[in-house]
Amino acid sequence: MKETHTSRRTFLAGSLTALGATTATMTVQAQQSEWSYVVVSGTPGAGPVRYELETNDTLEKTTETGGAPVDGASVNANDVLEGSFAGGVVVGGVDAYRYRGDLTLLSVDDDATVYVDGTQIDPDSVGENYDYLAIVGDGSKADYSFEVDGDVAKTNMTGGAPTRYASVQDGDSVDAGSVSGSVFGGADAFRVAGDITEFDLSGGTAYLNGQEYTGPSAGDDGDGRGQTGDGSEPGIEFVDCTTVEVTGSFDEVSLSVLASDGGCGPGPRFSEQEYVFGLNADEVIEGTTTITLPSGYFAAYQVVESATAEGTSSMSVSNPDANACRAEMESQFEDC
Repeated sequence: MKETHTSRRTFLAGSLTALGATTATMTVQAQQSEWSYVVVSGTPGAGPVRYELETNDTLEKTTETGGAPVDGASVNANDVLEGSFAGGVVVGGVDAYRYRGDLTLLSVDDDATVYVDGTQIDPDSVGENYDYLAIVGDGSKADYSFEVDGDVAKTNMTGGAPTRYASVQDGDSVDAGSVSGSVFGGADAFRVAGDITEFDLSGGTAYLNGQEYTGPSAGDDGDGRGQTGDGSEPGIEFVDCTTVEVTGSFDEVSLSVLASDGGCGPGPRFSEQEYVFGLNADEVIEGTTTITLPSGYFAAYQVVESATAEGTSSMSVSNPDANACRAEMESQFEDC
C-alpha cells in the first residue's frame, strides 16, 4: 500500500497555345491526385493518447508515413474511420492517414508528436479551434442538457478532464445545437464550435477544456468561465514541473504533488503531498499569481501533478506535461 503524507501549510504572498493548355490541364490533374499524410506518434512509455481529425475531401488509413521520421504505422480495427473523419488512440505507437483536400480538424489530447507531410507541426495550428465539454459521473445518475450557438458533436476525447476517455452512447441526444443526456460512473464528451448559451447539470461534474465548468453567467463570453477585473479569463497554466500561474479571484490554491527522495532505502519511493497557497481569511488571490512549490519542500524530487483553485467558483487543472516531468524526475534517481 502506498504511504501518503498530506501537509497543509498556508503561505502569504495562441493566350495559351493548344499544347500549352493541355500541359497546364495535366499538371492540375496530377496535383489533384497527390496525397498528403498526417501522422500521430505516441511517446514510448507514456499512456494512451487520443486524437481525432477530419478533412474536406478523401481520408484513408495507411501504413505510409509521408516522410515522417517514424516507423511502424499500423492499421487497427479500434480506430474509427467514417467518411472524412477519423478518431483513434496510440499507446507509444504510430497511426497514419493519407488525405486529399485540407485538414479541417486536428486534435490531440496529450503527449504525442504530429507530422504533416513529414514535418512536425503543432496540432492547434491546423484546422478550426474547438472546445471540449466533458460531463463526468460520480456513480449516481447525472442528467445534463445544453445549447450551443454553433456546431456540436459527440467525441471520445475529454479535452483535459480528469477522465481521459468518454463513451459515445446512442441514448444521448444531439439535435443541431441542442444536447441532452445522462451519465452514471463514466463520462460523456462533446466537441463544440461556438458558444454554450445554456447549460444545466444535475449531478456529476462538468469540465470545459479541462477546467471545472458550471455554465455561462452574466459577463461571460459564452465559455462559462467568467472574467477577472482586468477582462482576462480565469484559468490555471502550468509554467513548468513545479510552477503554476493562476488568473482570477480565489481564496486559495492547492497543488497536488508527487514527491520522492530518489533513494534506495526501505519503504515507498514516492509519496503524495498537498501544498496550499492562500492569504488571510479576509483576503483573496486576485489578478495573475505565480505559485512555485519551494525547492526540497517535501523531498529532493517533486512534480506538481494538478492544481485546484477554490473560491466563489472553483477549477481544477491537471499538469499536461506530468508524464514528462515524472520521467525527468526518475532519470535522476539512484540505480537500485
